[in-house]
Amino acid sequence: MTPGTAILNAPRHRTTLSRGLLKNDWLELGFLPKFGCHWTRLRLSVKGEWVDFLKPVVDGDALLDRPTGHGSYILAPWSNRIPGGKFQFENRHHRIRTNHPDDTAIHGDVRMRPWNVADSTSTFFEATLDTRDVDDFNYPFALHFRHRLELLDDRLVVSMTVENVDPMRAPVGLGYCPCFLRRPTWRDDDEDVIVQVPAERVYPSDDSHPCTPTGPAGPVDGITDLRGLRPLGPRNLDHCFTSLERNHFRIIYPGSRVEVRFEFDENFTHAVVHAPTRKDGSAGSFVAVEPVTHATNAINLHTAGQPDTGLKILDPGETWQTSWSLSAGDL
Repeated sequence: MTPGTAILNAPRHRTTLSRGLLKNDWLELGFLPKFGCHWTRLRLSVKGEWVDFLKPVVDGDALLDRPTGHGSYILAPWSNRIPGGKFQFENRHHRIRTNHPDDTAIHGDVRMRPWNVADSTSTFFEATLDTRDVDDFNYPFALHFRHRLELLDDRLVVSMTVENVDPMRAPVGLGYCPCFLRRPTWRDDDEDVIVQVPAERVYPSDDSHPCTPTGPAGPVDGITDLRGLRPLGPRNLDHCFTSLERNHFRIIYPGSRVEVRFEFDENFTHAVVHAPTRKDGSAGSFVAVEPVTHATNAINLHTAGQPDTGLKILDPGETWQTSWSLSAGDL
């Protein structure tokens, strides 16, 4: 289906956004090409019923009020936070705009930008974004992105190609932030979700800068140990993990006997898990399980000499491709 056949209306913001839709017998994905290719809804066919697994975008105003609280979005050309928006790369100091109350530059700068649709069918979508066409792009290197979504039977395959079109070498990274419901909408009495992330190590952080490493990664322990099959519970996670034993994550809904599985290529060496709690300490309504290619604040960690940050450095004209997939099945 070609984007533009449906509209997401945001009357309070006086704007409308054209919807894209991919659908086959197993999956249905709604997204917004002119708003960062943001996913508005992901439904999977489970036991003969269409089931929401992402926290859906209920209307345009809700999305524009809080773009990071619904659906899923792309994190690029860096993933998560850069404290103070300041970094040094190859003896040059750079400063980019901060956009979060903790004075960090967070979530990159492609997630709300209009992408140019290159191809679109009922099961395939491709779009591009060239930062040279964006006057206020919040990164000091010129990059060209090519984003693809494809339904292959019961799998959604997501790929991104990044080309350095700058005359200088460019540090880059990316990730994706899907906000999964902790209980499927079809079973309000379902048991709490199980999130299995086979990570051996986690970066330390402090309350003033959640998820921003304060030192090298150390062994997972207690609430940060997601290798087993235990209910997630009210852990209040906002952590960056590494040393992944396997190339997949599992999101398991034990009451419904359903599993959602991520599988990703070797570029995704890190993961971020954000499982917020409410003010009363109880578990929130969603958990974000994010495949990412580098550690939070990787560019400054790299400059400081820390190894294995996952930061990708592209020479002028060099292209980098990443890919991951998502599927669901019965337990």
